[in-house]
Amino acid sequence: MKRVLVIVGAIAVLAVPAGSAVATPSKADKRAAQKECRAERGTSDATREAFDAKYRNFGACVSQKAREAKAERRKAKRNAARECREERGDTQESRKAFREKYGTNGNGRNAFGKCVSAKGGA
Repeated sequence: MKRVLVIVGAIAVLAVPAGSAVATPSKADKRAAQKECRAERGTSDATREAFDAKYRNFGACVSQKAREAKAERRKAKRNAARECREERGDTQESRKAFREKYGTNGNGRNAFGKCVSAKGGA
């Protein structure tokens, strides 16, 4: 019994960092967020004061904007998958046409992934 608890505890400890790593924004998201925050912060005293009132500091702005960018990308990818599933259809003929349109390998089996990449911007 004690051994089972130790194993379950170890798995739980290892699972937490893996889950939180997925939720972190990419470097590209952070760079884009920095540019957006710099533009929003402005150069005049009035714009900087309004910026500080809204975000507290530059890092808080970057964190918020980067999380929003990641959420937008995830939503676009999810919508792209839904659109591709609908475009693929259920009949053999529609699936064959879908594979011919998007598939790049010999048998066209990579068509769904290529479709999602094309529509989702990933």
